[in-house]
Amino acid sequence: MFHRIGAACGVAALTMVCSAASVCAQAPTDVVGRVGDVTVTMADLDEAWRKSDAGSRTRMLQDLYDTRRRVLDIAIGDILIDQEATAKGVSREALLATELPSRSVPVTDEDIALLFGQNQNAFGGRTLEQMRPEIRGFLEQQRPTQALHAYMDELRGASGDVRIELDPPRTQVTVDAGDATFGPEDAVIELVEYSDFQCPFCQQLTTTVEQLKTAYGADVRLVFKDYPLPNHAQAFKASEAGHCALEQGKFWELHDTMFAKQDELGVEDLKRHAGALGMDQSAFDSCLDSGRFAARVNENLREGQENGVSSTPTVFINGRPVMGAAPYSVFEQIIEEELARARP
Repeated sequence: MFHRIGAACGVAALTMVCSAASVCAQAPTDVVGRVGDVTVTMADLDEAWRKSDAGSRTRMLQDLYDTRRRVLDIAIGDILIDQEATAKGVSREALLATELPSRSVPVTDEDIALLFGQNQNAFGGRTLEQMRPEIRGFLEQQRPTQALHAYMDELRGASGDVRIELDPPRTQVTVDAGDATFGPEDAVIELVEYSDFQCPFCQQLTTTVEQLKTAYGADVRLVFKDYPLPNHAQAFKASEAGHCALEQGKFWELHDTMFAKQDELGVEDLKRHAGALGMDQSAFDSCLDSGRFAARVNENLREGQENGVSSTPTVFINGRPVMGAAPYSVFEQIIEEELARARP
């Protein structure tokens, strides 16, 4: 019943789950269909899927990886617990009976209110007070598992001898000469963001991106790509404005202004912002009025669709997709994993 609602602009698609393990395990060269002497391989099938519905393919592959990763983390945690029990000369059960109670956090009123707010639409109009006992019971049921995972994480952090070698799904995203970039071209981490200047979740992500730039410095290169959604009437022209600003070396300044003033994205507003940022007003106005970069914006949209983008923001970290305005910790974990992979 209870779930977290993802922060993203756009239309959500159904998540597909790979339930037939034998099919999932087939190699790219394996034949999966025949018409007389003509064969269809797993690679053919995957390419056809990518062309027809790249978005669902990206989501399914990511969901499959996330599930496998959660199970892998638990398997590693179980090994560490068994090793800790052996080192202390006690049984696994005795170790957990000692360690878990102190890590089981009491359920607070704030926890209940937060979960109610995240799932309010699913409660059929019932109030917080009406739902409080049920939510409390649900959260209390989760506490032992949360305590176990917290203990596993502590053991893993103290081990220093754990390495994840499960390959995540990656999408090869092309960076073009006309894309706005920030950071060195040879950075270890390439963060490609498909974004919409009128999307509130994209605006939220700007804070996270700034934190990443501060935390990782020259290790991160940021690439911005346009993905104006059709339900945001001013987003397409704002994307064009970004390219006009890029011509004058002022993209990131206008980027920050447009996200800070999302209620001021009309054509005259965009021209006024350009003037306030010290751009050549005549050149900017002429560029924007001409629609010279409309084709470029449409090309970004096409590329994004081919890469599985269906909502904004969508970010690819070294090709690994993050959909929606995920918290800083999600980006941090992926970046740390990518940095660890890059180390000899």
